[in-house]
Amino acid sequence: MKFLSIIFLALLLVSCKSNDDNLDSNSENSSKATVVDSSKIIEVETLFDKDLFDDPQKEILLKELKLCSEKNRGVEDYMNPSCSPRFFELFKLGDKLDLNNALIVQIKAKTNGFPLRRLVVFVRENGFLLKVNGFVANLIERRVSDSGYDDLVLRFNDKDQGQDVFFNCLFKWNGVSYDYHSVEVIEGPGWGGAVKKELKDSISIEVKKDIIKNKMIF
Repeated sequence: MKFLSIIFLALLLVSCKSNDDNLDSNSENSSKATVVDSSKIIEVETLFDKDLFDDPQKEILLKELKLCSEKNRGVEDYMNPSCSPRFFELFKLGDKLDLNNALIVQIKAKTNGFPLRRLVVFVRENGFLLKVNGFVANLIERRVSDSGYDDLVLRFNDKDQGQDVFFNCLFKWNGVSYDYHSVEVIEGPGWGGAVKKELKDSISIEVKKDIIKNKMIF
């Protein structure tokens, strides 16, 4: 995999922060990252450290989707995950949407033998929950959207020369599923930060190519 050009650009984005701070915030030369209204941001952290869901409907939905097993023998039995928040977490697609009809399922790493976290989006059609998106990623942020369906910020993990590289990518609802929109943050060991506005389009294209190539969208 060839990440060197992306990483080099990312380093350029974050290494000159002190210079950016000296720019007039109203100047056309200012190259700070796009600012998002903090009131619309819902940060998400899934620890998989609880035994019971906050909503009993979540267990019912997992059983309907046949994602869990009644043969589970404990929290380390990843091949037979229990219908519990030890292996899964569920989220609405928007505050005003019914969890029963539109939901996100975050799946713990190692579940069913898969090494990384996965995220699957389901929508009910004709009485059945159908998968509309799948990602090898971690949900880290939801952003309230005028569409009624939250924008999602997903964190993808990849490797470059044996080192971890993380891409925080924004996805938006297109009416039937979520579409890749842009990369917001790129991070590696000892470096990283928000992608600057004027380079976001070009870098987003390269990141999208990579996550598709590595089958992180399914």
